[in-house]
Amino acid sequence: MSKFTALSGYGFDQSGSFIQLDQHGDGLIDRELFYLVGKSFTLKKELGRYCTGQFDLKTLENDVCPNAAELLSPKANNCYDCFESIGFNPAFYHLEQHQISPQQRAYNQTKHIVYLAYFAPGLIKVGISSNDRKEHRWKEQGARFIAHIYTVPNAYEARHIEEKISSKLKLPEVVLGKKKRALLNKKLDFNAVRSDFSSLMDQIDSILPIPANRERVYDMEEYFNPNGIQLASTIIDVSEHSDGKISGKCIGLYGDIVLFENAGQQFMFSLKKMISYKVSLSDRVEGMDFEPQQISMF
Repeated sequence: MSKFTALSGYGFDQSGSFIQLDQHGDGLIDRELFYLVGKSFTLKKELGRYCTGQFDLKTLENDVCPNAAELLSPKANNCYDCFESIGFNPAFYHLEQHQISPQQRAYNQTKHIVYLAYFAPGLIKVGISSNDRKEHRWKEQGARFIAHIYTVPNAYEARHIEEKISSKLKLPEVVLGKKKRALLNKKLDFNAVRSDFSSLMDQIDSILPIPANRERVYDMEEYFNPNGIQLASTIIDVSEHSDGKISGKCIGLYGDIVLFENAGQQFMFSLKKMISYKVSLSDRVEGMDFEPQQISMF
């Protein structure tokens, strides 16, 4: 089999934001990280999809697919073996205990947190995460500000609080990627955000017996745009383009959204549109072909 590269993920570590590239050859995979910010490159989506690998709920570490499996389903990013190995179902609260994998049952009994994720004025979601994985979770969804309001002994208590806040205060538990991209150029003021959080916490305190923590409010911008480059009033979203290309100098990574500059214009592209696909990566910048469009958040 000829050698090729597949995009298996994206993330953040002490060195910054990166994409995760799986180098396939002779049935084996060599996983590499390519750091993004300040780099000029072209990343293109190609035909063919491959398993993105495994994730260990105990160690919170990922690994390559041992089978280097090609994916036939257009919906899944994991082969059957890796899916079974991970054993994670985000909708665990709808399942009976015997329907939950042993590894997730153990994971669910670890300390969890409840948080508010701020994307723009009027758009705040409530979410939960494992305490050990919380910072990764906040970064991977691209929340501009975070309020960590509760820490509880397990996932079930966290889900109970999340569901009550969501239903009583009409807060979403999910924000669509298209809406996040449409709001990316909104300028946010930390004091205004704190005020919005405080008003929301007043409402939370009225429906829950334990007051929400008001001290753990975090500005996430330094992780997404570490060089503090000003975002343009118009950022062209090329995520839906069928050619699937990122080309230019990377400004930052907001969750799954790569922000880059090409010929004086800022663009954005959702890496979720490219995850699991074969890709080509080069250090040569190409022109971006696009049709100007009005971006709607709905």
